[in-house]
Formats: sequence, C-alpha cells, structure tokens
Amino acid sequence: MTAKEIIAYMESLQNEEQRRILMGFFKTGPGEYGEGDEFLGLKVPQTREVVKHVWKDFPLSEVPELLMSKWHEVRLCGLLILVAKFERLTKRTAAKTPLECTEEAIRGRDEILTMYLKYAERANNWDLVDLSVHKILGHWLLLPTNLSPFPTSPQGGGDPLKIAYKQQVLDELAQSDNLWKQRMSIGCSWKTSQMGDSSWCLRYAEIHLHHPHDLMHKAVGWMLREMGKRCSMELLRDFLSQHAHEMPRTMLRYAIEKMPEQERQYWMNLTSNPSPKGEGNYVSKVIKYAGIPVPDFVELILKGDDEAMYYLLHDRLKRPLHERYEAYNNCLFDDYEDIIDDFFLYLRECGRYPYEPLKRIKKKEAFETWLLNTFRNYLNNRAEAEGMGISSQPNCEAHLTIAGEGGVSDEEKIRVVSQLIAYAHQVFYPRGRFIFLRSLLTMLNKQKAVPNKEMAEALDMSDLAYRVAVYRMKQNVRHFRERLLKGEILRLDAEHRQMADSINCDFMRLYPTLFRIYLECIDTLKTSTAVKDLRQQYLEERGFAVHEQDYNRPIRVRIPAFWEKMNRWMTT
Repeated sequence: MTAKEIIAYMESLQNEEQRRILMGFFKTGPGEYGEGDEFLGLKVPQTREVVKHVWKDFPLSEVPELLMSKWHEVRLCGLLILVAKFERLTKRTAAKTPLECTEEAIRGRDEILTMYLKYAERANNWDLVDLSVHKILGHWLLLPTNLSPFPTSPQGGGDPLKIAYKQQVLDELAQSDNLWKQRMSIGCSWKTSQMGDSSWCLRYAEIHLHHPHDLMHKAVGWMLREMGKRCSMELLRDFLSQHAHEMPRTMLRYAIEKMPEQERQYWMNLTSNPSPKGEGNYVSKVIKYAGIPVPDFVELILKGDDEAMYYLLHDRLKRPLHERYEAYNNCLFDDYEDIIDDFFLYLRECGRYPYEPLKRIKKKEAFETWLLNTFRNYLNNRAEAEGMGISSQPNCEAHLTIAGEGGVSDEEKIRVVSQLIAYAHQVFYPRGRFIFLRSLLTMLNKQKAVPNKEMAEALDMSDLAYRVAVYRMKQNVRHFRERLLKGEILRLDAEHRQMADSINCDFMRLYPTLFRIYLECIDTLKTSTAVKDLRQQYLEERGFAVHEQDYNRPIRVRIPAFWEKMNRWMTT
C-alpha cells in the first residue's frame, strides 16, 4: 500500500461519535495544548492493525506523507511504522555479530532517527510522543551510531564524541520552544532506564525541573518513577532529597506514586532546604555517564575511574547482579549491598595494580557477560569459603566465659583480638591489611589519623574507592568479631595461627608486634614509596612519625580501654 491508500483506508473507518470524544480528551479546543488537531475517531488498536499489515514492505520514503497528514491517527500510523522498522534493526540473531552492531543496521537506524527528528513537530500530542520516542530516540541512545558532526573516531559506538552528539541532540530538543520536543527529551529516558542507565533521566529531569506546563510535570515525574523502579530507588531518593522541596506538586506525586504511604507523606511535606549539591553528590556523578555503552566502561575504569565501576555495579547492572546474588542469598552472611561493595574492592585490589583482571578481556563487547560471570564465580567462592570457614564444633568454653555475669573477660578479649587481627590479615587484600593495621596503630598511639584524601592518594586510590575500602573493612572486622564472640573458630592457616598465638601469649607487646607487621605490609604495596614519603612528611611537619613508637614513653595496652575504643571505631 502507498501512503495515499493508507490514508484513504483509514478515512473510510471514520467514527463521528468516537471523534468527538477524542477531540475533547486530547484538548483540541481554542487555547488548549492540542488546539486545531483533527481526529478520525479511530482507536489505537485499529491503527496498530493497519501498521501490522503494511510496515514490512512500506517504503521509508512514503512515511513523511503520513506524518504530514492533518489526521491525528494517520500521523500515529506513520510514527508506529518508524518504530516497527527501527525495532527490526535492533534484533539480535544467532550469528556471532549481533544485528544491532552491523554497519547496515546502524545506517538504517540512523536514517529512521533522522526522519523522526526532522518531523518531530508532527508528533504534536502527548500520545504521539509517548508511543514512539522511547522506542526510537531512547533506544538509539544505547546503540552505536554513525551520526556526528565530529570527525570519525575508531572507538565506535562508545566514542566520547558520539556520546557528546547524542547529548547535543537531546539538549536541542530540551531547549526548543516546542512543548512536544521538550517532552521527547525526557520521555526517551523510559527506554534507557529499562536498560539500567539512569543518567539520561536524571540529566533531563533536572533541566525540566521548573518547566511551567503540567504535561511536562507529569512526564518528568513519570520518568523519575520508572527510573527508581528499574534502576535504583536510592538514586530516586537522592534526587528527591535535593529537589522535592522545589518540584511542582504534580511532578512529585508522579515520582513517588509507588512508594509506601508513609514515605509519600514525608516527601510531600518536605519543605526544608535540600542536601547541598557538591562534589560528593551521587546524582551529579551519575549524570556524567549518560549514554556510555557498558563495553566502553573498560577504558574508563582502566584509566582509574573508580566511580565508573561503582556506578556500573550499583546502578547500571544492578538487576542482573542482584538476580545472581539471590541464588546464593541463603549461603552468604552479608546483604547484597555489602557483597557488591566487597566485589568492587575485589575487582580493584585482586591484582598487582588496580583492575588488573580487566586487562584479560579480549573483546570489550563481552565485558558485561564477563563481569556477570566473574560475579557468579565470586559468589560461589565466597559461599564455599564462608561455609568452610567455621568449625562445626563451637567453642563451648568460650560460650561459658561470654555468658558469665561479668560480661566478656579480659582473657576472652585478648583471645578475640588476637584471632581477629590474624584472620583479618589473612583474608584482606594488601591495601585492606594496611588500612586495618594503620587504624589499630593510630588507636594505640592516640594520634590523629592521616586525612582520608592524603591516604587515598598515597595508596593510588580514588577518594570513593578508599571510603568504600574503609567502610567494608570495618563491616568485615565487626562481622569477624561477632562470630568469634559467639564461640565460632575461624579457620587460620599455619602462618596466621602462629601470629594469633604470638599476640595472645604476649598481648602487652601488641604495639611493636603490630608495627612490625605494618612495616612488612607496606613493603607489599606497589605504592610503598608514596606511603613511606607520607609518613616522613608527617614526621617533619608535626615532629613525630605517624605510627612510630615514642620509646621514652612506652605504649602500654590497657585491655578494657582498647576494647571499647576498637568497638567504637568499628561502628563509626
């Protein structure tokens, strides 16, 4: 069928009664947002039936005639034909190269997108936008493209120049004077959120936060709600904590619609100032990863971008990772979020340099599959280790001591601390060991700790990676301590069993023992020179070395005080 034949057929189905209903529903009266729009009175299923029978053989060159029609339903037919043709070019096949990555498919999608943007003003009502934009423009944001005013780069679909062009396309729509183009810029994020990328939604929700039109309030709130459901509720709450007090009420109601009643009331009644925007704001950090395909995160991460890996694990790939975690949930001690933080540190710290395992990935396209398989193997190994790491026979004597009226005895505290230090040293990676030992020595020395930022730089870690490492180290130490206090016997190898026995037998010499282990730990770090230079810097600036003992005033370990201080440290 030609465009003229389709129009004639659809006109033959005209329904006057339904036409009057639709013209009222879509606000076509004077001064209303759909002013002047003309309807045939067809229901959407009727239009879809036409599309179903014609789209495969319908020439793309004929679509503009449908889009220029005065009839609302005919324009919808043209848009749905573009959707069907675009989706056909995104299907995966059994071949080794997915259809979506072939040059022919990329050219075809770019041609459809170009036509869609050229006639964007013809999608002049909310249903025309909402039924097409996420399936064409939204899907295009996640796929390789050859469209760009910039020079061609060998980096392909994840080329930063191509990402900049995609942002430019959406920015032009967002800054347009046309309401429907503006709605396209936020509505396309429905697809990106479905695929786990929250960055597009957050970027354009902020841009349209103070839009004057009610239809944009509904669209932004709707997209935020979908982002929270598909990507991260914590990310939605982070956005609301900054903007709920200034969001239009309709936008806010849509965004929190699926939350529990008590939480909805909290956000609706929030009138205080937002949490300050700044370098530490997670929403602003997520936005910068808008449109980057998963495979191209490899290059970012290997360049030292810890935030990219953290975002990838906690947001972009949260659903598939959580599905794998669920299979092991009953075999693991920790909650999902803590497991993910540990996995983040495992990927970063398990090699001779940060993210060494990523160097072994031969094809970037396989990165997501590699990461999910690595996580599954990590969970399997962790479940086996935690299952085997506890003696089947509890320490009955320890149970009796702890259960006594006097609480935990000094002898039991010494035993727990000795095994805790040895076990932590055994299971932590080198940087984790260093941070743990440094924290204990700082407590014993009663000196102010080196600032986190300087410590992170000395260890060649970003501030984010260092804070995660400290948090998870404390979580794990507290977990090990609770297991020991319950009478469980943690499995130590011969070397660390000897370390625990040595500390237990001569606990009053804990400081020199820890300091010796600490110096050995520094030597295992790739950044040992930077760490030693940092200690020397503090020696020169303050007149003492950070962890070196003052032999004129020997450090004496007071067991109750040290025990309480360590407990407070683990919970801060």
